[in-house]
Amino acid sequence: MKDHEKVEDTAMRDISIVVGIVILLYISSNITPINFETVSSGEAATSILSYFGFSEKLTLIQTFFLSIRNTLAVFAILFLAGIFWTTIKIREIHHNEHEKYGPIHAEEVVAKGLAVQWQVILEHVNSESPAEWKIAILEADNMLDEVLEDMGYVGDTLAEKLKTMSRTKIASYDDVWNAHRVRNEIAHGGAIDMDLPKKTARDTVAKFEKAFKELGYL
Repeated sequence: MKDHEKVEDTAMRDISIVVGIVILLYISSNITPINFETVSSGEAATSILSYFGFSEKLTLIQTFFLSIRNTLAVFAILFLAGIFWTTIKIREIHHNEHEKYGPIHAEEVVAKGLAVQWQVILEHVNSESPAEWKIAILEADNMLDEVLEDMGYVGDTLAEKLKTMSRTKIASYDDVWNAHRVRNEIAHGGAIDMDLPKKTARDTVAKFEKAFKELGYL
């Protein structure tokens, strides 16, 4: 909708409100008071109809409305039920839309990213290549370094971050250190020439995995 159309709609609405107020004030001052009692009792409607010369047909109109009172009551109930049902459906749609398109928290983004990264690590360690086992351990160690940094631990290396962590933070604290030492042997002892048994590789990756789960990142 264009701006000038919005302005016209707003002007028409304001004019309608003013006209409606003027009419109510005129009726209340010159015909019959407009309040809850006169409206609910039907006195206001009777006075207005009489004022405009419908007094002769007033009885007929009243009889007609009395005859369809039960039908109107049924329609009123159905109308209210429809409003109630529509409200529920709208809330349900809004809830589903929020779940589908709502903002994703940073923690969720990190968790999903690490889950994908962890699957790659598992593929490495489950392969038949000793070189990939070593890659799995190196990447798991880097992943733990990212997690601790995300948690607010300070340090240039993973070892420094682990030293600032309380031993009671995770039950696998000592296992993490052992896994990190294996990583250091690979990184500093010659990843190509180092003999790494598959069981050792899997046990080391399992220690990293246990830490990630305890920290709530897997």
